[in-house]
Order: sequence, then C-alpha cells, then structure tokens
Amino acid sequence: MKKTERLSKIKRMRTWGNWSMVIGLVLMYAGYAFFAGYLDFIPLLGPLLKGSYFFMTCLLIIGFLLTMASTVLFMISGMISTSAPQVTCPSCQKVTKMLGKEDACMFCGQPLLLEDEQPQKQT
Repeated sequence: MKKTERLSKIKRMRTWGNWSMVIGLVLMYAGYAFFAGYLDFIPLLGPLLKGSYFFMTCLLIIGFLLTMASTVLFMISGMISTSAPQVTCPSCQKVTKMLGKEDACMFCGQPLLLEDEQPQKQT
C-alpha cells in the first residue's frame, strides 16, 4: 500500500474537493430521506424529523454549499496545475508538478525542494 503521510499540494486540494463533494451529496440525500420518511427505523430521530421542512432545507442548503465549494476547489487546483513548474523526481524518475519552493512528488511522496539551478519546464 502506498504511503500517504506526504501528499503533494495539488493532490491535497483534490482530496479536499472529493471529500466535500461526497459529504455534500450525502447530506442532501439524508435531508430528503428523513423528510420522506425512508429513515423511520432510526429510533427517536426518524419519526421526529419525518416531514420536517426546516431540517430538510438546512441539510439541502449545507450540502449544496459543500458541493459548490468542491467545484471551486477543483477549478482552482486545475488553474494552478496548468501554471505549475514541472520537475523530475529523483526517487521515481517521473515528471511531477510543484507548487511553491517545497512540495512532494505526486507519485511516490518524496519531498522535493525547488532550487534556482534545478532545471524546470513550464507548461
């Protein structure tokens, strides 16, 4: 299994985007499921929240905002990724993109340091 203690900055942004998308969608489905009565089997909460417009509206709005936030995160990571310099990882010999002076390889997690004499390709 791959070590994930050191992720590149672009990969970290995409991970936050994925999780906020999943959490937003789950919240929206849960809001509708409680409203429609599909979750009546949950003791105390199911019957209490069945038909609650306020609870459903709150969960739908929070889920929608999380989904839009993930869209913005993916858009920003895509724009940053197109202008990031590309360097070759000394560990796995693959071309990876770097944000800032210090970053990690996208493939193996090797910490990288961008120096002035290090060759870089702009895309």
